[in-house]
Amino acid sequence: MTEFNGVPFQYNPAITNVNIDNQLAGILSRFSDDYILDIVKDSINNRFRLYDLPRPNIVNAFEITFKELTDGFTSNTDEILSTRTRVYNNIINIICNYYDFAFIQNDDTDIFSAAYWLYDTFVSNFTSSLINFYTLYLIRERKSIDLALNLSEMDKINETTYIYSKKLFKDPSLAGIHCNLEYVIDQISNFDINLYTILSTVYSGSNIDIGNYIASIITDTTGMFFRKYYESFIFGKEAADILTLIKLNLQQLGSEIEALGD
Repeated sequence: MTEFNGVPFQYNPAITNVNIDNQLAGILSRFSDDYILDIVKDSINNRFRLYDLPRPNIVNAFEITFKELTDGFTSNTDEILSTRTRVYNNIINIICNYYDFAFIQNDDTDIFSAAYWLYDTFVSNFTSSLINFYTLYLIRERKSIDLALNLSEMDKINETTYIYSKKLFKDPSLAGIHCNLEYVIDQISNFDINLYTILSTVYSGSNIDIGNYIASIITDTTGMFFRKYYESFIFGKEAADILTLIKLNLQQLGSEIEALGD
């Protein structure tokens, strides 16, 4: 398997005594279907990276390369752009097939933007998206979660822990969620959380347009994304570490929201 190192392919159009068509053909041949399949599948299989840096967004790296090629081989623009379209469609199809998404494409679809944001959300930043979803969802739905799960009664049982949580949060609902986080996360598995809820939560605030855009180009054909791909990690072998990161994230973002008076 060829491992992509995040560095765009390099070429030198100033090299003399080299057939320019052969040079371009050699570069474009490296974007074979098998190559794309290998690097995308490998990245998907290793998308969960708790303490490692996210993998680079190869779509962005490829776009740099295609821009360099169209600038350097102006007479072959059609061939280069055709390869570009094929590569991005390939990436989209691999991601959609893995997650059981259907890709919604029309004449106005920007294939680069589609490939970029699908790769960014579901591959490169899969782990941070998962952590941020749970954190922001708990903050946004804190009142209804507190009421539905009757956390005030649990706080009495876990009084010692709750005292510590109250020191972190003025909001009793946030304190109750923080105190009983493992139980709350377990109960959320019974909630009806669809893909749009995830996207609109991860990309909330000033980034809501990104979430809406992604939701406009894919559908979750099985309706099982949350249970199949988020819960498989949050209830898996890394559960303790994930809960710790959510709790830390909750402390930071929850405190910031309280400071703003929300």
